[in-house]
Amino acid sequence: MSDSINSKSVPRSVLIFGAAGHIGRPLADFLQREAPQIQLRLVSSNAERVDALRRDFPFAEVVFANYFDLPSLESAAQGMEGFFVNAPGGTDERPAMTHLVAALKKAGTAVHVLRTVGLQPEANPRRIPQPVREGKVGLPMQHPIVKQILDESDLPVTYLNLGATFMDNFFWMKEGLTRERKLIWHNCLIPFIDPQDIAEVAGRLFLSDNHRHIGQFHTLNNGHDLMRFSDVAELMSEVFGEKITHDGRKESFLQAYSQQLGPIASELWEFLEYERANEVVWARNDFVERTLGRKPVTVREWLQEHADLLLK
Repeated sequence: MSDSINSKSVPRSVLIFGAAGHIGRPLADFLQREAPQIQLRLVSSNAERVDALRRDFPFAEVVFANYFDLPSLESAAQGMEGFFVNAPGGTDERPAMTHLVAALKKAGTAVHVLRTVGLQPEANPRRIPQPVREGKVGLPMQHPIVKQILDESDLPVTYLNLGATFMDNFFWMKEGLTRERKLIWHNCLIPFIDPQDIAEVAGRLFLSDNHRHIGQFHTLNNGHDLMRFSDVAELMSEVFGEKITHDGRKESFLQAYSQQLGPIASELWEFLEYERANEVVWARNDFVERTLGRKPVTVREWLQEHADLLLK
């Protein structure tokens, strides 16, 4: 390969898995806005969302495909050069990624594949609580398998490690904020990122001609906020102009989220305990800022924009 950093082709077409989601949707918007010459093919594994995507993105081709249905993947991948691959939490990744690799190799046209991973994929999975490790919580705990399969495929993959809490997760906590002006969540230490910034990072990597991103494992956070949820409650108090208290007790967590999450609420709490036990792994970095060419959205800015939605 050339020593020049500018030797990767910019894909002329991009396939976006999870195009109805909170990363795939803004990625489609970004590419249409910044590079309208790129052909977009949007994938949903939910047949009911296909018509909605067609209405929302009339400039794109919309198809149904499923990671566990190889023919649908082969049809979706045909002729495409860029691939954004995001899988729901709890996905059985070994057959999913085995099928994906087969489909992309059959197409033979991949220029750049972006795959999201997360939740400390470099950690020893034996240290993760068994209910979480077995996928009962619906968290993406099989990402070491993802990396192994894609590394062995020799496809042009870049990993986007989502090493942060999504800011729109605050919407999960809306009921406590609305009813009691109380932020009910484990008091773990965590970095933060706006999913729309993740989408823009993905878009800019597709548009980059720097081949050195191929094979890399980039960890994404906003480079600014590394906070406990008790700190977030104090910040909310400043932004909202009224007192927001924090409740990090297990019994409050289970009471608040058992109806929403069912029996996995207690298992999610165990995962948050695991995160607290391993919080030394978190580190802010400036990769997102360097890629975007601007400061990423901060928690304060996000809260200012979404205050009405969180409090009413």
